[in-house]
Order: sequence, then structure tokens, then C-alpha cells
Amino acid sequence: MTTRLRRLALALPLLLATAAFSPAPAEGPAQPPPGGIDDIRVSRRGDLFRIEVDLHTAAPPAIAWEVLTDFERMASFIPNLERSRVVARDGRQLRVEQQGRAWFGPFSLTFGSTREIELVPQQEIRARQLAGTARALNSTMRLQADGSGTRLEYRAEVTPDGGLLTALLGPAAIRHELAEQFAAILWEIARRDGLAKGIAGRSGAPPSDGGQRPPL
Repeated sequence: MTTRLRRLALALPLLLATAAFSPAPAEGPAQPPPGGIDDIRVSRRGDLFRIEVDLHTAAPPAIAWEVLTDFERMASFIPNLERSRVVARDGRQLRVEQQGRAWFGPFSLTFGSTREIELVPQQEIRARQLAGTARALNSTMRLQADGSGTRLEYRAEVTPDGGLLTALLGPAAIRHELAEQFAAILWEIARRDGLAKGIAGRSGAPPSDGGQRPPL
């Protein structure tokens, strides 16, 4: 078998397997998002992905802010995030390094980033990638108190670095990954809110099999 044919034989299983994870862009997720996540919207224009996530938690803004800015412990409660640390701090500006691995079926993508984080306490978290796997990444998380807790709005624009698997992944696969990560964040917010209120039954790790999490 020639070198070219050997490469094609190795590539075909990858192409066939990832085809299931790269449907044409769809309006809205195939299944309702987990509790607390009102909506996840992912659109694609060329290489640019635009992400919009609307969330709600019964916890007050102070608890939500504590979790969303807990960069040193973030790898302990966000799935696929393997390392997270603050490498520089200057008032309300941080520099954060993160590394992890996202799984899409039997395949995975290793990712890493160094981001500049600007904090507006209990109102907004702005992030801009300085270096990392993606070619560009900018995001904003806004917090707003309402009568029943805290409303969160996450907006991001991401330009991946390319590569075969990245090129094949569509908005549906990204929505699935986002749903898992934000469900874990909401679970951690609810857990800490429960601890702050002295409510038992919210300790421990969130289920990893898509099971029910504590009410949000």
C-alpha cells in the first residue's frame, strides 16, 4: 500500500465518526438545555463562532460571582478542564492560564489559553485571549439580580485554530459541550448557595452521566 493510500485509510474512520458530530447548523439545541440554562445559541460565519448563553440561578449575585471568578479551583468543578490558575493580578485585572480536553464521541481536542480578565465586581467579567489554541477568543459574562436570584448572560466570539476535527465540528457539538460546562457551573453555584444557607444535600460532585442535578 502506498503512503498516500495508508493516509487515506487512516483518515476515513475519523471522517466517518466525526460526521455524526458535524450536522448542518440548526436553530436551537436538539434537546432542551439542562435546568437553569434558558437558551444556548451557536452560529457560525466562516471561521468565526458566535456564542450566546442565557442562564438563571436561584443564588444571589454574590454566590454566582464567587464561583465564576474562582479560577484557582475551577478545574475541580468544570468538566474537561484539567488545570486553571491565576498567573498575574493587578487590581481588577487578572491573567489566567487554563488547559483541558474536550471530548466529541471517541475523539478529543486539547485546548489551552492565557486570557486577560477584567472584573467589574458582581456585574461583568470580560475576557480576551492573549495566547492559546484558538486564533481569537473574546467573551463577556454579565450578572444581573432579579426577584428570584441571578440572571447570567454569556456572550463570546471564538475563531478556532483550524485542523481537521475542528473544521468538521458544527454548532450542535459546541452547544453540547457548552451545556455540560454551564450545567456544572450552575450546579456549583447551587451547592455553594446551599452551604451558605446551611442546606444539606448539595455537597459532593455533580453526576457525570447526565443525571439530575440539585434544583437551581
